[in-house]
Amino acid sequence: MLLGLQRRLLDLELPQAALDPGEMRKVFLNLIVNSLEAMDEGGTLTLRTRMAERGFLEAAVEDTGCGMSAESRARAFELFFTTKDNGTGLGMAIARTVVEQHGGRMEIRSRIGQGTQARVLLPLEVS
Repeated sequence: MLLGLQRRLLDLELPQAALDPGEMRKVFLNLIVNSLEAMDEGGTLTLRTRMAERGFLEAAVEDTGCGMSAESRARAFELFFTTKDNGTGLGMAIARTVVEQHGGRMEIRSRIGQGTQARVLLPLEVS
């Protein structure tokens, strides 16, 4: 796999959020690996953070990979659902559970042949 471009569009002025770093690592590692695997012939991976709606921050992982069908998007968070030959179907289900345990939510936007964006919205704790 050749990754043509990696972009980081990070808002370094975001306030602190009360998050478990180990659990968040699981979430974003899963999203990044999924994006890389979707771009088996190369592409662009973008990591983005910014303020979202009031009281939430957005962290997004975007790729220019193969994209997801409507059925795959609808089932992406189902336990044991996978489109991968060697997948377990646990990654996205676990990621959503972790995000929800932190008071947040996940959204997936995707178009076949154009890529996928996984948005994670997490509540802020201003210090």
